[in-house]
Amino acid sequence: MGFASWIVAFFLAQAPAVRDYQKATALFAKHDLAGAEAAVDESLHVDPRYVPALTLKARLAMISGRMNQARRTIEAAIAVDPKQKAPRFLLGFCLYLENDFQRSRDALALADQNDARVNLYRALSEEGLNQTDSAVRYYERSLELDPLSADARVAYARLLRRQAKLDQAESLIDEALRFAPDARNVLYEKGQCRFERGAYAQAAAFGERALVAPGPAPAEREIRFLLTRAYLKAGAREMAAKHRAIFERLPPPLVR
Repeated sequence: MGFASWIVAFFLAQAPAVRDYQKATALFAKHDLAGAEAAVDESLHVDPRYVPALTLKARLAMISGRMNQARRTIEAAIAVDPKQKAPRFLLGFCLYLENDFQRSRDALALADQNDARVNLYRALSEEGLNQTDSAVRYYERSLELDPLSADARVAYARLLRRQAKLDQAESLIDEALRFAPDARNVLYEKGQCRFERGAYAQAAAFGERALVAPGPAPAEREIRFLLTRAYLKAGAREMAAKHRAIFERLPPPLVR
């Protein structure tokens, strides 16, 4: 009887934490980040070891650029339950964003190897360590697991373009354009491929489309730089000057 009472008390104690977490996820889905963080803090006040709430709190911290807090929160989630794979991926992702490629690779090696995202960020981390052969293997594995991933195609194509393998790079981007025709990063990378081919007017056209397309990356400054170069090479000096002037007014990216 005592044991049964303990079980009932345990689940009653957990319920508020779960409810607050569910409220936080609903607010997060609505892009109410402040509300989501308040709700997830309530969940963790009830149960500081509740891994889903710790994971969401870490994601919110990353979004707002509080990387140290994000990393500490993820590490707390891993300490609670080392067998869970999702916090391992999040830790690797966080370390990748901080350009700590070696530790990112180590963290991702302990995540779910059948997750396309894990393989994508393993590839990016390997590339950051100049291990391009390993990067290629992980890019290909990521695409095997998620054949419709535009992000994996863009990252892989970027590596191939830098290796002067333009046919392979542009083939990947053309595939991505079929199922993500309005993705900002896909349009930008297509513009880069066209520029490398010497098709400067086409490069500018794709750059203009990327400029107005939704998406967090690449930054406007990167796109303006492509447009400046493409228009200059195409002989459209006024358009090149226009984009260069805007480019120079935009702040450079922060380097961690």
